[in-house]
Amino acid sequence: MPKSNILKSLEELEQPDIYSLLLFSIYKLYDVPEYSTLSELVYTLDKKNLFNFLSMYGGMTIKVPTIQELQKMLDALLLYQLINFEKMESKDALKQFSHLTYSQKELVERYKTLEEVLSQYTFKQTKVDEEDDTEK
Repeated sequence: MPKSNILKSLEELEQPDIYSLLLFSIYKLYDVPEYSTLSELVYTLDKKNLFNFLSMYGGMTIKVPTIQELQKMLDALLLYQLINFEKMESKDALKQFSHLTYSQKELVERYKTLEEVLSQYTFKQTKVDEEDDTEK
């Protein structure tokens, strides 16, 4: 593509498109398969949150759970609430989950994991330094 066409194309890009281009170029530069989907991230996060994400997770490899995996853990949290806060018997609490598209055994495994996490860990929010909205 001639330079004048490249310049014209670049001028037509919006800010998310530019960051997408840059992230895709990083993927091509390093040829790291885990970077391949990051160029789409800019269409999900605004600029501030993109930079927060990069500040917190830059250099790390992470795996993102599916919405279904998160929903299953939410079910486990609801089961935890029924058993541990509302003092419902386990068998009665499990009856509340007869509609599940997965096994109650899987729900109980998730419940036990959540119970362990809640009993052993203190949670505090990690604060990301506030960045101003100036261009980087």
